[in-house]
Amino acid sequence: MTRAVLFDVGNTLILASPRFWLLPFLEERGLKPKRDPKAAALAAFRFYEDHHLEARDLETALGLWREFHRRLFTWMGLEDHAEALSRELVARWKDPATWPLVPGAEATLKALKAKGYPLAVVSNWDATLPEILEVVGLRRYFDHLSVSALSGYAKPDPRLFREALEALGVSPEEAVHVGDAEADLLGAEAVGMRALLFDPLGENPKALPRLERVLDYLP
Repeated sequence: MTRAVLFDVGNTLILASPRFWLLPFLEERGLKPKRDPKAAALAAFRFYEDHHLEARDLETALGLWREFHRRLFTWMGLEDHAEALSRELVARWKDPATWPLVPGAEATLKALKAKGYPLAVVSNWDATLPEILEVVGLRRYFDHLSVSALSGYAKPDPRLFREALEALGVSPEEAVHVGDAEADLLGAEAVGMRALLFDPLGENPKALPRLERVLDYLP
């Protein structure tokens, strides 16, 4: 029987694809990428993944985001604007518009809490995540946050999942993890949890296309 549900954040609760937050930001300023934004984003996120565990405090985390955005804009061919734009985005890091929610995210969490499920986050993120979840209105639904930079290990390391399970007081067999990436599946399965793959872009036929569908898989 499922007694608790764990969630990834990027592209599970918050839309990470540049089309949802970066391209509108550029359009507002009359700018367009000169190079492939998808390739630039993949390279920038690789840089972030390589360094996010170092971002254990807000000052370091915001510095990481500034460099992430500076590289992203540069690789998009916007070198002349990269520094100014990256500083502007970092200055707006507590603006909910910077972190668009996945459709159905809050409704799904609200429904799960109404059914009595303890909820936890298990996310590869830096020290900004607790406050980001607060400003987008999702923090109140979670009983625990396992954030890689604050815990010291990143998915698929099973220790991040075990931390959340212990905090919720449930065994792996009593919990389900919802995420969008292979690291979510590998980490959850390594501790004996069931994992549900979710794809907010609707590109993976093996993944749930809508987050609300999570409720259909809980006994």
